[in-house]
Amino acid sequence: MPTGSTIIALASPEGFAPRAIIRVSGPATRPMLLDTLGSLPPPRRAQTARFHLESTPPDSGAAFTPTLPVLVLYFQAPRSYTGQDAAEILLPGNPHLIERVMSTLLAVPGVRRADPGEFSARAYLNNKLTLAQAEGIAQLIAATNERQRRAAEQLMRGVTSQRYHRWTDETTTLLALVEAGIDFTDQEDVVAIDPAELSRRLATLARDIDDHLGARAGSHVSDRLPVVVLIGQPNAGKSTLFNALLGRRRAVTSPHAGTTRDVLREPLDLSSDLPGAGAVTLVDLAGLCAHADSPIDSESQSHAAQAIADADVAVFCDPTGRFGHPPRLRPDATVIRVRTKGDLPGKSDKTSDSVSVCALDGWNLSVLRRAIADAATGSASTGVLPRHRRALLQARRRLDDAAALIDQPRADAPELIAGSLRAALDALGELIGRISPDDVIGRIFATFCVGK
Repeated sequence: MPTGSTIIALASPEGFAPRAIIRVSGPATRPMLLDTLGSLPPPRRAQTARFHLESTPPDSGAAFTPTLPVLVLYFQAPRSYTGQDAAEILLPGNPHLIERVMSTLLAVPGVRRADPGEFSARAYLNNKLTLAQAEGIAQLIAATNERQRRAAEQLMRGVTSQRYHRWTDETTTLLALVEAGIDFTDQEDVVAIDPAELSRRLATLARDIDDHLGARAGSHVSDRLPVVVLIGQPNAGKSTLFNALLGRRRAVTSPHAGTTRDVLREPLDLSSDLPGAGAVTLVDLAGLCAHADSPIDSESQSHAAQAIADADVAVFCDPTGRFGHPPRLRPDATVIRVRTKGDLPGKSDKTSDSVSVCALDGWNLSVLRRAIADAATGSASTGVLPRHRRALLQARRRLDDAAALIDQPRADAPELIAGSLRAALDALGELIGRISPDDVIGRIFATFCVGK
């Protein structure tokens, strides 16, 4: 991500409002302010000014340069959010005026519109934020409940990073002690860690990680995508919702019940709905019936039951909103109740925790997508970001592998234990920024809003 250019973005919601904020960061900030304001405000002090807009010919044909009253904050590097020269321009929240100011700024050489998350990415690259703190900003913006908000604040304050550093340091220490016993077995003054002590410390470390991950800490690490099934009675609008979530026509839809017979599986990317959520496997099934009228119906019901048994999340569809008891699911599966066909009048159970959607016009689909992302990653109940959860579960599994080898009567057990601890350290290192592949960093900041 290049940092030599100067970036600008609207940092407030679009549309009409009493005020709007345009954010600027980069080496051209200072000359830009001098050019458009005629003077430079004192650093970190709000000052009113008149912004010189691009020259515009009036109806009479005579050229003139209009000005706009604004409030300006200038931040001199490195004492700014991004670590660069930066500014915030407050102006009336009129979309036409905002675009005029943006056009004037973009006319300055070396200035361009910011990419999503680029301000926070520059703060990270200039050591103003840790990777976890940057993710905390994204999580705070996307938080939908109090648990997620508190988790985001812990990330931003560095509390979560301190916890990750502590676990990383302990894993590093255990690895060093195990490797000392391998490399210096002939040295009397070098004592490898006692197996009982190693077992105790590994158990403590694993327990701390489990406490942080919450109730679903026992979930196994798998390369497969989380499975999300759409369930409900025939003609409940499942296939129409399936197509709407995918954004394309994949399933055949019909007003007649029983159209869907096969199990349809498609990947659904939710990374834009929740930072780090990634993709899930979305599954459309035949409508659930108490009795099968034909061998084909019986086979469809059997395939549907198997898919439901494998599901991590069940989206329970009912156009009446009354719902009932969902079919038997895995003990750790999550149920999301959805009133489909939300554009039609009907009675609904006001006590049920459900989401009303209309798959035909897209009403509330974004709410449902976020609910699916939360349920599939466990972030709704724990507040732990999906990327963090995956890394911690991976580290947790490697710690279990190491613990299982402690009492094994194998000559290569110490080497295998060390290998498992190195793998756990790699997973933890990704969280504290010690191991930060470019694609991981890119995915984090791509989830931000423009202007953040």
